Amino acid sequence: RETKFSTANFPVSPRKLGMLARQITGQPLNEAIRQMQFSSKRAAKRIRSSLAHARRNAIIQRKMNPENMIVKLARVGKGMKFRKKIDMKARGRFGIIRNPTAHLKYVLWEKPVDIKPTDLQKRKGKGFKLSRKVWMPLDERKPVVNAKPYYNW
Repeated sequence: RETKFSTANFPVSPRKLGMLARQITGQPLNEAIRQMQFSSKRAAKRIRSSLAHARRNAIIQRKMNPENMIVKLARVGKGMKFRKKIDMKARGRFGIIRNPTAHLKYVLWEKPVDIKPTDLQKRKGKGFKLSRKVWMPLDERKPVVNAKPYYNW
């Protein structure tokens, strides 16, 4: 089962919000809320409260199990308006400062309980081994702070 949830526009750049969206995509919902709780970004507090609100709506309206929910997709979009301010300059000139807004849309997915990952990966072919792991995600239980879209090796 799936459910969709979207936030209202809030004053943050879509680029900055996109980094947080990539951080929570594909994670269990409780882990995503924990990541936002320990993030030092200003928008993380608002994302955390909207994720908790989305979890509550999914439990009440769709009867989904909160332990099996995953953030399947987190997509960022530009907001409708800019907040404009006048920037005074020398010699009587001025400029306009435009502060952008952005919104975030989630798709929450309930993972089926009875599917085992080893049953999905069975293949018969020359040179294919189940024991060989090409890439493993980090399985640390501490939150990711200041996530970047690339690795720092």
